[in-house]
Amino acid sequence: MLSTSCGINGLFLANYILGYDSAKPICQISLLVYVGDKTISGRAKVHLKQSGYTNLMFHLNGEFHYQQSSGSPCIAITLLGQQPQMCTPRHGVSCHYIKLDMLLNDNWRAGQASFSYKDLSSRAWCHLNPLKVKQVYNNNISDLAQLSLQVKG
Repeated sequence: MLSTSCGINGLFLANYILGYDSAKPICQISLLVYVGDKTISGRAKVHLKQSGYTNLMFHLNGEFHYQQSSGSPCIAITLLGQQPQMCTPRHGVSCHYIKLDMLLNDNWRAGQASFSYKDLSSRAWCHLNPLKVKQVYNNNISDLAQLSLQVKG
């Protein structure tokens, strides 16, 4: 399991790049993972030139669970994201504009993801999958502090 020097048992920061095998990554994410209740909070920076979405920031919330895939243990993660400044909740309207489903190896380092986003002009969901995922090692305490403030807010 990954860990940080934050001193909180069962809490760690993980950073990933999705679609790193393409000319420009589709998404960079930073996740604050709490193992105790299997919840995840974080943020995503999205780069989708084909849709006009470039460098958009999203707050992420979700959960993970352990499962078997092709006889190997892995970690399944589901995340929903929304842009905090654009979302006004209304009855019957979803505020989530991106969805990430990731399947990582059991050491949280690499895997595959499917990425969906809502094209606000056509109101249609667009799907990109499979995308390769890899962990990047820029875990530092300032990122952890920023994410923990976001979670509290």
